[in-house]
Amino acid sequence: MSTDNPLLSLFKEQLEKESKKIAIDNKLDKRGDFLIWWYFIKLRGLDDSKVETIVCDDSNDLGVDAIEIDDDNFVHFYQFKNPNKIDAIFPGGDVDKIISGLNLVLSRKYKDVANENLKDRLKEVNQSVREGYRLHLVTSGSGFSKESTVKLDNFVSSLLGPSESFFRWEIEDLKYLQDAFYRKNLPTVEDPIRFRISQTPYQVRSSNHDCYMFHTEGGILAELYKKYGEQLLQQNIRVYQNEKSTNSFIKQTCTGKDSGNFFHFNNGVTFLCETASWDQFSLQITLDRAQIVNGGQTTRVLSEAYENGTLKSDVLVPIRLITSQGDKEFSNNVTVNLNNQNRMKSSFLRSNDPRIIQLASALVSLGWYLERRENEISYLSIDERNSIELKIGRELKNRIIPLEAGSRAYVSTYRSNPELAKKLSQQMFISTKDGGRFEEIFNDDLSAEKFVCAYQIKKSIDEFIKQFRQLKRKRANKLKQFDWKNEYLNFLGQAISAKEANLIDQIIPNGSEFLSALFFEIQVNQLSTPVEDLVNIVKDDNALIVQTIFVIVHCVKNDPNSAVSKRWSALLQSQTFFETVTSYYEALNN
Repeated sequence: MSTDNPLLSLFKEQLEKESKKIAIDNKLDKRGDFLIWWYFIKLRGLDDSKVETIVCDDSNDLGVDAIEIDDDNFVHFYQFKNPNKIDAIFPGGDVDKIISGLNLVLSRKYKDVANENLKDRLKEVNQSVREGYRLHLVTSGSGFSKESTVKLDNFVSSLLGPSESFFRWEIEDLKYLQDAFYRKNLPTVEDPIRFRISQTPYQVRSSNHDCYMFHTEGGILAELYKKYGEQLLQQNIRVYQNEKSTNSFIKQTCTGKDSGNFFHFNNGVTFLCETASWDQFSLQITLDRAQIVNGGQTTRVLSEAYENGTLKSDVLVPIRLITSQGDKEFSNNVTVNLNNQNRMKSSFLRSNDPRIIQLASALVSLGWYLERRENEISYLSIDERNSIELKIGRELKNRIIPLEAGSRAYVSTYRSNPELAKKLSQQMFISTKDGGRFEEIFNDDLSAEKFVCAYQIKKSIDEFIKQFRQLKRKRANKLKQFDWKNEYLNFLGQAISAKEANLIDQIIPNGSEFLSALFFEIQVNQLSTPVEDLVNIVKDDNALIVQTIFVIVHCVKNDPNSAVSKRWSALLQSQTFFETVTSYYEALNN
């Protein structure tokens, strides 16, 4: 499947996980039903009982798997295909079947051949005159053939007398499903947000996107934050910066003698929403699926001042409103560019990239939460935490993967590149066109399971390093009654010389990414240990980590040139040294 949509395989993995869970919960046996139920529950937001009433997939279903009548009196026919492979096209034979079946349905000649569920659904359909009909061909594969397109177009044109809007068909393949899921699950405020303003906003339309500019009272913005909390700021790259200098100045202005000049001193707040509408009669502007993407610090400071009663009533805030029209690439670019004037970590600027949003969604299906913005968890309200825990199906504790930490782990292990993960980590989130590696890393090779496994392995290694550092400090401080040789023996499982201890003292504390990479290289790539087994082994037993450390020690002892004139902190960030140690291990075991 050729696509400009990254991580399609990651979405396929997510869909498989979520649909199988739905199947278990609803005792579904047929793989085709997995997609049907996932579609209506996850994309349409229907409950189980409603899905039961619209599904008619069974023998003698005439190719119709579900029928739904919408609020506008349109009838929607669905046919689903759930192939295992992304590149599987919609079967031409099933297109023929649905065309034949719809001919019987529309001519009302189906009663002798349709199953009971289908008859019941069609009985409701035929109870009144409908506005029109829609056919949805839904597949977790990649569209269908040109021949099927021609057949469907010919079928529509053969219907007597209808206008073009009377009967339409569309293919909803995996790319469509991913886009629809992204739009539905992109962090936004679901309720429409309305501002009542005293004059017509300044409006500009540029490149198919609308921009409105107006102002509102500081108290109104504070009330908005009080109502929605951090949910309003989920696409805002920055989390709260507390009492840093900028926030102190904002607070000083909105509560002090210059409060009337707040409008002139502050850059204001930028909202990004899917669509917006201005009603000149009610003097009201309405935002659909909105987020604050710039001005989060201003909003939080105003809210804090409002809560403690120090916000001045004459504070006016400049508001800029941009519509995305559902374009996820545009949404991310707006967020990045509006926040790129000030120096920020590259991982922050990528927090709303479609690839990252997709990864976050896929991780939810595995019971993990991706912390896209550093420390965002600490600012969540109890209700927001509860909402996340409901989604992942368990407590948040020990189920959070920070974006940068998880990416370092994945690059170290599955990408075998400790240098990129440690020394060049900024490149992980910089586009290839700007000299970075982002698209190379977050591509179709990445899966949520790999991301989780990599993070768990590195986390176990980090815990091992933390424990060793305590021993090293005691040895370095020459504490009385501390027998370092015996303590090292107990911890490492073998006696070592002072020279080896000196090497180990330098290797372990500096070696998180390097040890993760070498550990994975030896155990998975060389010895073919299943990754899932390795995660559990390394969690409970340090023996394999210790073996990895001694591979480095023995390499250096047998090839002193491999570490000539380099500090260990630099050496363990070197891809060249990683390849040297890897080659040494291969030669030793061949």
